[in-house]
Parts: sequence; C-alpha cells; structure tokens
Amino acid sequence: MQTLKKYLADKRIIFALALSATVIFLCVKGAAFTPVSADSAADIQAQIDANNQKITAIQQEIDQYSTLLDQSSKQAQTLSSTLQSLELTQKKLEAQLSLTSKQISKTGLSLQQVKKDIASTEAEIAPTQAAVAETVREIALAEQQSPIEDLLNNRDISATWNYIDQTETLQSQLKSKYEDLNTLETLLRGKQDQATGEQAQLQSYLKSLSDQQQVLAMSVQEKNQLLSETNSREASYRSLIAQKTAEMNLYEQQQYDYESKLSTVVSPSSAPAPRHGILSWPLDHIQVTQYFGKTVDARRLYVSGTHGGVDFRAAIGTPVKAALSGVIEDTEPTKYRSGCQYGKYVLIKHPNGLSTIYGHLSLVTVKPGDPVLAGDVIGYSGDTGYAIGPHLHFGLYITADIRIVDSSALGSVRCAGIKTVAAPPDAYLDPMAYLPVFKSPF
Repeated sequence: MQTLKKYLADKRIIFALALSATVIFLCVKGAAFTPVSADSAADIQAQIDANNQKITAIQQEIDQYSTLLDQSSKQAQTLSSTLQSLELTQKKLEAQLSLTSKQISKTGLSLQQVKKDIASTEAEIAPTQAAVAETVREIALAEQQSPIEDLLNNRDISATWNYIDQTETLQSQLKSKYEDLNTLETLLRGKQDQATGEQAQLQSYLKSLSDQQQVLAMSVQEKNQLLSETNSREASYRSLIAQKTAEMNLYEQQQYDYESKLSTVVSPSSAPAPRHGILSWPLDHIQVTQYFGKTVDARRLYVSGTHGGVDFRAAIGTPVKAALSGVIEDTEPTKYRSGCQYGKYVLIKHPNGLSTIYGHLSLVTVKPGDPVLAGDVIGYSGDTGYAIGPHLHFGLYITADIRIVDSSALGSVRCAGIKTVAAPPDAYLDPMAYLPVFKSPF
C-alpha cells in the first residue's frame, strides 16, 4: 500500500512537471525578438564604449557652459552681457542635443545587445525543452502498464522493481531538466524586462531630443528679437529694460490690489504643516536667487514688498521637474506676454491640499489632466512673462484658495487675455519650509 501511494504521488508530480514545461515552452515561443548575429557582439560593445567616451566629453563641455553662464548671470546687465548669455545658452543647448543623440545611439546599441542575449537564451532553451519533452514521452511509454499490473501478470518481483527504479530515474532526470528550463526561462524574462526598459529609455531620449530642439529654436528667436528691438544699441537696450520693469511693477501692483481683496477661510487641516522633505527640488542643481516673503530683494523688486515664491537660477532649457506627485491643474504653453505674471507656466494640484506652480518656462511639456510623479519633467526653464532674465519661479499654494482668472480681472489692460494664477495672501506658503533642507554652495 505504501508503494502504491508513492507511485500515485509520483504520477501527480510527473503530470505537474510536464504541464509546467509545456506552459514555459508556449511562453518562450510567444517571445518574438529579432536576433543579432553572434559575430557582432564585439562590434556592438566597441561602439557602446566609443559612445560612452563621447558622452563623457560632451558632458564636460556642457558643464563648462554652465559655469560660464553662472558667471555671466552675475555680471552687470548690459546688451553685450545679455547677448553673450544667449550665445552661451545656444551653445549649451546644442551640446545637450548632441549629448542626447549619443545617448540615443548608446541605448539603441544596448537594446541590440539585449536582443542578441535573448536570441542566445532562446537557443539554449530549445534543446532543453526538447529533452524535457523526450523524458515526458519515455515516462508515458513506460507507464502504459502500472507496477501492480506488471507484478500480477509477470509475477516477477525483480522486473517490477527494475521498472520502479527506471521510473524514478526518469523522474529525477525530468526534475533536473525542468529546473534547467526554469532557470533559462527566468533569465529570458529578465532579458525581456531589460529590453522593455531600454526601449522606454530610448523613447524618453527621443522625446527629450524633440523638446530640446524646440527650446533651441526659441532661444535663437529670442536673440534675433532682442537684436531687432535694440538695433544693437546699448541705449535702446536700457530703454527696453526700463519699459519692461515699469510694466512689471504696474502688473504687480494690480495683482497685489486684487489679491488683497480676496477673502480666505482655510481649514488648518486642508494642507500639511510645514516640514522639510514634503516636496523635492524642481531642478537638479539648486541656486536660490530670491527667497519667499519680505526680503531685501522683494522690497526692492516688488510693490508689495513680498515675494510669493522662490526663484532658482536656471539657464534657458534647463529641465523642470514636478516637486510632488499630482495632477496637472492648469498650464499656459503658448499665450504669454512680457511683464504679465508667470508667462508659460505649469500648475500642479497635489492630493495633500497643496499646489505648486512653475513659472517663466520656455517650453511646457504637459497638459491639464495629466498625472505626474515627483521628478517627472514638466517643462524647461526660460524667461517668459514677469521676468527680466532666465530663472524658475517656484510657488506653493493652499489649493482651496487658488483662482485662475484673466488678467483683465485685475484691472490690467495691457495683459488682458493672458491668464493669471491668483490667491489671497494667506494662501501663499514658503516653499523652502516644505523642500529638503537647503545647503547653500556658497
């Protein structure tokens, strides 16, 4: 009876193993990848290494342009310094385009290598699967007559035990081949996941390349427009800056008057209390040029004496990232006017009762209703709207009190037709109290 129970149990194991082997085989057959010839592996790696060297060199070039742009931003604002900054920006953007192209090439080669590895793994799986199938067939043939029937018919105990030993040997071989097949299948799935990741990265680089091309075109257009407006004369440039400053001051006064009249009844529980780390940095490299609230610069630059957010130094074309996961509440990707609040902007509504705004962008890459995760690129920095030079304005609001209105609601005639984001004074929060602890590089 014990032998019979063991026999029946072994039968169930064999059936389960055979079924698993069949499922794995079908999964492997369903994986369609274009194989790469074996003799190309060394060439692919050599090209990847060459791309890595070029990527390192281009990144060093971009870092040099970044340093020069930082130095340029600290110079007195003149026509020559502004033109120099624009030229450096264009060179940096061109280098970034070249970098992204090399990254695309490298990722394409990596994907090619992964496909080659997949083809190699599939080649190993085929004979192993065939061996499993053959073992299952042998077991099926051997089991056409059960051990009990064999014993009763032949009354040969020795032959019966030989049959049982043979069956156990076949079972052991089947288990070993199944384990080999399972290992190869796990390896194959890992390679498939890697290929999927490489493909996603490739798509991301292609999207970034398209964005950077647009930003570069806008930068060239801005330089040409500046030359046209000033006719290359410093006096004309000074007059243009004075005019823009006057327009900004007027708009700021109109917005301050409008927001001061807004009433606010905000529940303390509608937004989290200040705590460092609730938000992440919206830029990869942080240099604060203007803090929130009543600062020396705020009193000098703003009629209200208060700055409603934090300004970060950011050359045109710097990727801007969501500081917290949420949903895009509003954007202005195209319609903007110099001196009119945030220019091209993105407003994100977060599930914790907070909203963040990213102003003065050169390019917006999201649209209302899009879900975003912290760290997702939502646009590129610029100097549109209420800005004299390129930077990122980063603001934080209590969501419940935000108003999105036409600037004509503020009483502005010049900015009529341009959207603005407004809120009562109490609804503005200090972003630095929610961002990671800031360590100044100076």
